[in-house]
Amino acid sequence: MKVNKRSLVVVFLIVTSLLALVGSASAQDGSIPPGPETVLPGYAGAPAKAHPTANNGVPQNPLLAPNGFNLGHLDPWMSDVTDVAGPLGLNLAVFNSTFADVRNPDPSDGAPWIFLCIGQLIDSHGRVIALCFAPHEATVVLADPDSLQVLSHYHLELPAGDPFLKTGRQELLRSVGGCYSFLDDRDQLTIVSGGKKIVTLVEAGTAESPVLGLAETYDLTPMIPGLGDDIVGTMLDWQGRLWLTTAGTGDRPRVGVLNPATYTNENPNVKWLKLSPDELIRNTFPVTKVGMDRAAAYVVTSLQMYRIEAGPDDIPKVVWSEPYDTSSELKPGQYELGSGTSPTILGEGKYVAITDNASPMKVVVYRTDARLDPGEERIVCEVPVFENTPGALSNSLVGSRLSLIATNNYNYLWNWHTGKTEVPSEPGAERIDINPNGRGCTKVWTNTEMATTTSPRLSTKTGLIYTVAREYDAQKDVYAYYWVALDFRTGKTVWKKMAGTGEQFDSFYPGIVIGRNGTLYGGVYGGLIAIRDTP
Repeated sequence: MKVNKRSLVVVFLIVTSLLALVGSASAQDGSIPPGPETVLPGYAGAPAKAHPTANNGVPQNPLLAPNGFNLGHLDPWMSDVTDVAGPLGLNLAVFNSTFADVRNPDPSDGAPWIFLCIGQLIDSHGRVIALCFAPHEATVVLADPDSLQVLSHYHLELPAGDPFLKTGRQELLRSVGGCYSFLDDRDQLTIVSGGKKIVTLVEAGTAESPVLGLAETYDLTPMIPGLGDDIVGTMLDWQGRLWLTTAGTGDRPRVGVLNPATYTNENPNVKWLKLSPDELIRNTFPVTKVGMDRAAAYVVTSLQMYRIEAGPDDIPKVVWSEPYDTSSELKPGQYELGSGTSPTILGEGKYVAITDNASPMKVVVYRTDARLDPGEERIVCEVPVFENTPGALSNSLVGSRLSLIATNNYNYLWNWHTGKTEVPSEPGAERIDINPNGRGCTKVWTNTEMATTTSPRLSTKTGLIYTVAREYDAQKDVYAYYWVALDFRTGKTVWKKMAGTGEQFDSFYPGIVIGRNGTLYGGVYGGLIAIRDTP
């Protein structure tokens, strides 16, 4: 029997007191230790003057929380761009939390302090929803935006199989598939749990004492065979349907459409599209509206780029596909074969972009049209990036209007068995603009100084690109980790502020977010770090 989702939420609110076992307000959490001494500066640069840019043009899905707060890549087009102002660099204050009160680490792990908050969303009250993972635990943490005090939490299931620390980065992907989640317009979080389930969590209680609890579960375990063949990502379209992809490790990778209006536990009625058995899916995907009753998803596999649509019948179908330049090489710094980027829609929906797996790596821009005009080609441009140094990318491109920002992750390695950073990673960030006439692309600037550890974000209100970068102190033999602001117009570093030193401030390509209060939040192995302007 199908249970009405809104009715279930009402029942949940009635039994809020019973859910106190799931999560409750905690005492002030501990901070991440600042790390070893370094001779590197704590701050460099100067406060910025805001140079606003045009908003990114991403349409708002009315079923989701506002763009900038609703997804790990900030909106349904995976733009990594927000129309919220971040710090300008005025008397910067850094703070952080280990979220120790909600943890249950296994002391047998080589690094039991790991609790990487791989993504953050922001609810309607401005509170931080952090999606945190460790070798033996996965937890959604609801935190105060100003103090990072834990307000509530909810433990997710981990995928079946060995914990990722035992087997390396490929297994981490299975554990953090939940980072590709979304927040709807009622502060309900939909997230992958246990690899093969999709759960919806709701905020009950009061504004002062919120409680996270379970509202609904879609258990797709019988439909997804094979150990490790888990759900990679899930998205909500304008029709209220859940789109999902599977990895393809034990079976063909698949794209599914789940319509809550027709779903029951007895008959899930998920419509599946199977792709080639030679392909794998390792990244999430953007979704956009197509007319009144259709939606399109752009999915990248280890071999091809796809446009896939579903109409009123909910059946996903390939509209077009295009191979890209790739190889069987797993580049140092990437955890997936093929493209390391989730596709990014930009240019008012006219284009979608990824990076390929060539040497040198290229930014590849496609026309999104279902049918091309006479004389048009699907590929707008293929622009080599990081030509003077090896290049790899396991982060999405930043995409705003006609501009794309690519960063370099080559050699970004961290030994999961020893818990140590062992080699310096290659620096690099480049801006590529699609020409206004849609014929080709132009490289605007190159930054050869910054080695980023996270997925960057552009604020259209400040004109700054925010990220976290690491620098090596050869004298003290220690890595330092900085919040960094780059000028969108020039690519130059405007300011940088040290967050800390040592392994607990390293990370695995997490997303960062600008909160409603203008604070930047980002995940590290030790928990969550933050930075804001102060008077």
